[in-house]
Amino acid sequence: MKNSLVFFVALLLIDSCVDRINIPINEDYTKDLVIDGLITDEPGPYTVKISQAIKIDASLPGGLPVSVKQVTMFDDVGNSEVLEQKNRGLYQTNVNGMRGVIGRTYYIIIETNDGYTIESLPDKMYPVGAVDSIYYEFESRQPEDAPTEYGYRIYIDAHNTPGHDSFLRWKFVGTYVVETLPQYKYCLSNACNGPYCPLDCSGYAYVNGELKKGYAYNPKTQKVEYVIGRECTCCRCWVTTPEDNLRVNDGQISRNGKFNKVYMGYVPVNYYTFFEKYRVEIRQMSLSRAAFDYWRSVKSQKEAVGSLFQPITGKIPSNLSDKSSSLRVQGIFYTSAVTKKQIYLDKTTHRAEVYVPEDCHAPPREGAIGEDCLLAFPGSITTRQKPADWKF
Repeated sequence: MKNSLVFFVALLLIDSCVDRINIPINEDYTKDLVIDGLITDEPGPYTVKISQAIKIDASLPGGLPVSVKQVTMFDDVGNSEVLEQKNRGLYQTNVNGMRGVIGRTYYIIIETNDGYTIESLPDKMYPVGAVDSIYYEFESRQPEDAPTEYGYRIYIDAHNTPGHDSFLRWKFVGTYVVETLPQYKYCLSNACNGPYCPLDCSGYAYVNGELKKGYAYNPKTQKVEYVIGRECTCCRCWVTTPEDNLRVNDGQISRNGKFNKVYMGYVPVNYYTFFEKYRVEIRQMSLSRAAFDYWRSVKSQKEAVGSLFQPITGKIPSNLSDKSSSLRVQGIFYTSAVTKKQIYLDKTTHRAEVYVPEDCHAPPREGAIGEDCLLAFPGSITTRQKPADWKF
């Protein structure tokens, strides 16, 4: 048996800079199923993800996706819907299928391929209140051996619906638009007739040793030829940063259902985040008591990682179970009413000197990274499709 920490829930994994302490854990824990599902009052589709728990040092930190026989969603007024499998372990409702309604209760039943039946406890969708305002404090920091760093600390004022428990979750969603220069993809060999290997999607190619726009290799003629209207298709992307911290609140800092100056996150000012503008979106989500207990436990364990006094990882409370009690299940299926608010920051919001990145490969070059914009920011959600609600 290997000594290792077990990865109970895919959401718990973050990097740590402290020395690892290996604790012997029973190998059977890696057979646990992890369920991650949510229905909101926003338009669907709604998603349920199913995976197999793995060790924290395994090669698939997100868990191993698992296909099942059927996933069905129910409410307390007689509606139900069988979810469609989109990818292995990923199940969704129809776009025009069930819609979450405040005041109703929802649950799921999962039938596995080997005969197990997993059911979630019914979870009621509560009202959510609203985010009243988003604001920021601009700050600078001077490292000893580096240029001055600038950024924005983001805060909100919000309120909950009067007469309801103040179980809330806030999500900080930061999105920015970037442009890369994939024609300057660094070449590891001399096979590209130049110092760079321009990606085909860049719209560039070498012509007689010179990098030129609008050219492409024609496999029929085996020559590099000019193509009318050829443009870069992988230069411009919208990048959404991963949620860096879970934010839940049980009303302890609320007075009369109001929340004042709640810290949401930090926006660094650099070449990419402020290439054009940065959108801050705060999503306020209502939680039942069970969902709040789950996310509070996840938050506590994430914050403990990296601490010298880190507690031994315990079991996260779950509202899912196998009817036969012979299969261990982790995770949650829960409901949430959602409200959101956005603000945009750009180069004129607060003037600061932004340093241009430098590529030290030969020949040295200043400017954006030479890469497909979809691949340039690993760990983030990146798309070439402009968000439907992106302003300006």
